[in-house]
Amino acid sequence: MSSNTPIKKILVLAANPQNTQKLRLDEEVREIAEGLRRAKKRDQFAIESRWAIRPDDLRRSILDFEPQIVHFCGHGEVDGGLILEDVTGQTKSVKPEALAGLFELFADQVECVLLNACYSERQADAIVQHINYVIGMKQTIGDKAAIKFAVGFYDALGAGRSIEVAHRFGVNAIHLEGIAGELTPTIKKKPNLDSTVVDLSFSKNLHPVKNKIMSVPQNQAIEVFFSYAQEDEKAREQLEKHLSLLKRQGIIRGWHNHKIEAGKEWNHEINTHLNTAQIILLLVSANFINSDYCWDVEVQRAMEKHEANEARVIPIIIDYVDWKGAPFSRLQPLPKSGKPVTKWGNRNEAFENIAKGIRLVAEELTENQ
Repeated sequence: MSSNTPIKKILVLAANPQNTQKLRLDEEVREIAEGLRRAKKRDQFAIESRWAIRPDDLRRSILDFEPQIVHFCGHGEVDGGLILEDVTGQTKSVKPEALAGLFELFADQVECVLLNACYSERQADAIVQHINYVIGMKQTIGDKAAIKFAVGFYDALGAGRSIEVAHRFGVNAIHLEGIAGELTPTIKKKPNLDSTVVDLSFSKNLHPVKNKIMSVPQNQAIEVFFSYAQEDEKAREQLEKHLSLLKRQGIIRGWHNHKIEAGKEWNHEINTHLNTAQIILLLVSANFINSDYCWDVEVQRAMEKHEANEARVIPIIIDYVDWKGAPFSRLQPLPKSGKPVTKWGNRNEAFENIAKGIRLVAEELTENQ
């Protein structure tokens, strides 16, 4: 290798606070380093890792190491927050706007950011206004899928492939492994970035454009089915109010049993809309689990659609109840962290959190239509 060959520096930042699910971050970092060590162009890369990252560590690590690629591995929140650690080792959420502001300060240096964390697409959308390429996750991603994506991605970079092609190799690595999640990693390109640029040097000094509020034709709106016990009618009404903007923008259209018209067969109408819905909301409470119809009909059909990838099923935790052994217990709930709506000091804040999570899912489904 010529002494003039530029070295691409990769900074891996990891955070797994004590009060979050344990992730195999050490394995992810080891696999990345091992893949680059054996790569054809290994002499063109340098890698460094930082652990138990706090907000100040983000800035200091990038200032100290001056990387071209920043890789974060850890947890993300459904509303777009990235989970770091505080001084006690507990969770510290960083919002997309704050992280985007940080990377704006490094726009002349950082060329690619990879956020290997659940629900990090919103972070990616914010950061890509300043950084040429950003990779985020549309939804939850399992440990194994996250590691496989990273391995495939850096194997391709180490072989001299472009960022965009490396993303495709990462997706394919998940697919080859035969596990779910190959559609989760999404790559964002800086607005106006020249599509002919395919190497790691990337063009600079481009002017970003602001995102517009998403709106789609009404006939393409995502159908949302509300599954709930009649005792929780007020909770359903409150949630529906918080989804009003999504409905006005034509992104979703809601359906529940109060929309059954006079003279229509009740059971037939519910089954029809269960079959056509692309998002099914399960309003979980003791009333819901106690309802034979909710449990035996609506939950069963919802999980069948989930297994067949025909609908996104989202548990909405309305009140305290033991639901961990339920068929839907493996699905990511709303509000964030499964905190029941009734536990929030301000219930409007809880419903706002739910609405933001549903927006993310609806916009993803709309893009894939």
